[in-house]
Amino acid sequence: MSKQRKVARAQREAAAAQRTAAEQARRDHEAALRARRERRAALRRRLRVWPSGPRRRDTRERAGALAVLVLLVLAVVYVLTRSVSVTIATALILVVGAPVLVLLFFDRSRR
Repeated sequence: MSKQRKVARAQREAAAAQRTAAEQARRDHEAALRARRERRAALRRRLRVWPSGPRRRDTRERAGALAVLVLLVLAVVYVLTRSVSVTIATALILVVGAPVLVLLFFDRSRR
């Protein structure tokens, strides 16, 4: 009986060691996958041209409002003058004056 107990105990210990090794291998694999995902996410954040997030959304909405305002001005100029050349001249003035408009609408240092 003692010999059978020793064999059974050795089998249980071997099975427990095997389960422990398998669990450790699984944890290592998950950690490697997590690290890979984090590295990829960090790389994407560094390479992203248009960052996303609440601040970016706010800026995008303001830029859209500014674009709508510019198009509205161009439409009003065209309707009032019926002249394509005056409308193009106005568009050029707005393009040249865009930095001033951006400073007026987006500059947070004065607020």
